Amino acid sequence: RSSKMQSWWLAAGLGPLLVLAQAPVQTALDYNSVEYKAKKFVDDAEEAMRLEAISSTFASWRYESNITDETQKVSEAATTKFELLNKKFGKEAQSFDLNQIKDKEVVRKLRLMKNIGTAALPTDKLKNFISLTAEMGKKYSTAKVMDFETKQKKLSLEPELSEILAKSRNAEELKYYWEQWRESSGKQIKPMYHKYVDMYNEAATLNGFKDASIMKVDPYESDTFQEEMEETWLGLKPLYEQLHAYVRSKLHGFYGEDIVKNSGPLPAHLLGNMWAQSWSNIADILKPYPNKPSINVTGEMIKQGWTPTKMFQKADDFFQSMGLDKMPDKFWSGSILEKPADGRELTCHASAWDFYNGEDFRIKQCTRVNQEDFVTVNHEMGHIQYYLQYKNQSYFYRTGANPGFHEGVADILSLAVGTATYFQRLGLLGEEVDVSDEQTNIN
Repeated sequence: RSSKMQSWWLAAGLGPLLVLAQAPVQTALDYNSVEYKAKKFVDDAEEAMRLEAISSTFASWRYESNITDETQKVSEAATTKFELLNKKFGKEAQSFDLNQIKDKEVVRKLRLMKNIGTAALPTDKLKNFISLTAEMGKKYSTAKVMDFETKQKKLSLEPELSEILAKSRNAEELKYYWEQWRESSGKQIKPMYHKYVDMYNEAATLNGFKDASIMKVDPYESDTFQEEMEETWLGLKPLYEQLHAYVRSKLHGFYGEDIVKNSGPLPAHLLGNMWAQSWSNIADILKPYPNKPSINVTGEMIKQGWTPTKMFQKADDFFQSMGLDKMPDKFWSGSILEKPADGRELTCHASAWDFYNGEDFRIKQCTRVNQEDFVTVNHEMGHIQYYLQYKNQSYFYRTGANPGFHEGVADILSLAVGTATYFQRLGLLGEEVDVSDEQTNIN
């Protein structure tokens, strides 16, 4: 037989087998199957939401970097459009029976889509909620306080109030600014916040949750989340109580018993930070070994002429030294690394931004040249590094593994920055400082 005849004979003889072998492929590509429809729906929804996220993120950036009525209006409209799309896809996701779908990725993404958050509110209420949230942020970001001495000058949170909280050791002055800033921000926000809570709870019930507190922890994908957090806190509590008692003792010795009592909460305005979240600015009071060097390098940074840009460049060098990505050119051209001198109102609170187009990643920070802000710079750049690592993932996976994970990654990546060894490598600590000395490191 010729080769053609042999080929025909083989094809004819194996025909039934070939047909049987193709059957599973036909099933896998069954366009009417729930499996196929679910995957196509998720893929299409992700891309549509990614494209909408690009527009809404740029609008949010323009608003938060230049707070005006016009930029607020545009930002609110873009956010509303995104949330309505989120609602549309979320409602469609709820129609799928997850028990009929085997693809774990698709099931997980559908679960994520089903909780549409505040987008569940009726359209008019959703628009009101978005406006309310923007207005609260505006009050917070633009709050001003009259100066302590003359009551003539208006001071902003950044940089003036933050610097005073860090440097002043006048308890009366510190209490004045701590209270007055809250009069100008929190007190103005309070009536709006009550409405915010009511609307958030309403959205939670529309999503099938008891209240907003349960809806907020749903993205952690753990049925025992609150118990896990309680266990974590109880593990940290003994150390925190020792630290708390030590700080009380030092503040008591510095300010006296009339200002710092022997029991009860610590006076928050004395801790060097408007939110009492970091106590490093009162290291001069807390230093346990006064005869050993301090590793606070703020003075040396200023002496050497460091600038906000240099702080970010050094952070970039640090991450590259670990084999991570170099900051893209658009990062340097698009970011706001120090407070603009043109007098505009903006949200100065440090933040890292992913614009979901794979090429725009920015930081907005009213950076001051000091050690505390240098650590924050590295923290924010840690967020950017995380963005860069997952920039090629699908939209739903272009975020932290859970709502708290991004902060964990950023903190871990910036941990080494506060060490004596690193400061010495940067030339901010002299070689005469023994960085291996335990007491120096504790200082």
